[in-house]
Amino acid sequence: MVALFIISLFTSFFVFAEEGTSIYQKNDLNTSTSSTQQVEEMFSYLGRAGNNAEEYFDNLQKVLSSFEEDHLLKIEPQAYPKIAIKLETTYAPGMHTSVFLVEALLEWLKRRGFKKQNIVLFDRNVDGLKAAGFLADSGGSNDFKGHRVISSLDPGYFLAGWFHDSPLPPTSFDRAKFILKFPTDATARLQQERKSYLPAPIFEDAYWINLAVPKDDVFLGIDGASSNMTLGSMSNHGRFRQKKTMAPATVAEVMAIPEIWDKRIFSILDFSTFQIANGQRFDSQFSEKESSFLLGRNPFAIDYLAWKVINKQRKERGFSVRSVTNSLLLRYAEELGLGVPRKTILKKMRN
Repeated sequence: MVALFIISLFTSFFVFAEEGTSIYQKNDLNTSTSSTQQVEEMFSYLGRAGNNAEEYFDNLQKVLSSFEEDHLLKIEPQAYPKIAIKLETTYAPGMHTSVFLVEALLEWLKRRGFKKQNIVLFDRNVDGLKAAGFLADSGGSNDFKGHRVISSLDPGYFLAGWFHDSPLPPTSFDRAKFILKFPTDATARLQQERKSYLPAPIFEDAYWINLAVPKDDVFLGIDGASSNMTLGSMSNHGRFRQKKTMAPATVAEVMAIPEIWDKRIFSILDFSTFQIANGQRFDSQFSEKESSFLLGRNPFAIDYLAWKVINKQRKERGFSVRSVTNSLLLRYAEELGLGVPRKTILKKMRN
């Protein structure tokens, strides 16, 4: 049974719906009705997490059942022949996508008829994938539960023709890499410094699922679902990270690329461990735990909800809150036609 709600950690939410047509067009194999476009913009879902993969599976299944019903779609191989699952392992082992969540999702996809060879797990940093338990420390096998796992060290991770071009200079660390790569070709080096290459799994014939972790970020406001699919997956990303205007602009611009936006299935923000302050690194003294997850078609919508959760925790600890109203990240998303996150309605699946 589904009900609108506000509970425990989410008591500070003010969620509402407004009449109107979605300002972006939906390109989905299942349906393209205007009513579905409105649902896509309006609904996000809160589910209970689990202490093991089986418990997580039961709770995830309830949320996905409502998600599919509301969106008039069916997640099955006929509609989505290949799936790429983006993980978040940058700050592992302290904080990363829950292994239980990944195991539960893979089991759900298996029961829907998806074969292991048609699913790939990916994240940029191989060290993070190892620290989180998605790759073996000793090397060898590059799979998790029989599903292929790739990082930026794999030849097929980046595509030469797909990159975000910006005049911002690279970090000193990245510039040193370019100098080593092009020691006698200054022109090639300067060209590469402007480019941030994007991951192949979301440009080839795969649809994507995004499993992120909510984290406070002074420059973005929240480092969550939208940043995980963009800054969290591209090369030469450090040049944007500490820029209050360019960081949110880059996230929105990359997410707005049709080959990315039109191929989303859903995103999840996992609250098993999340961080409310001192972002862009793991800091255990500012981490919190909540047995819940947010799921939504629109990554900016669940970022909006998670931002409010983080603000509530910051206020309780005596920190200043970061203004959601003045968020450049959400404003740029709206301006680029990626929905109106503040209109989202939160739905809970009752046990």
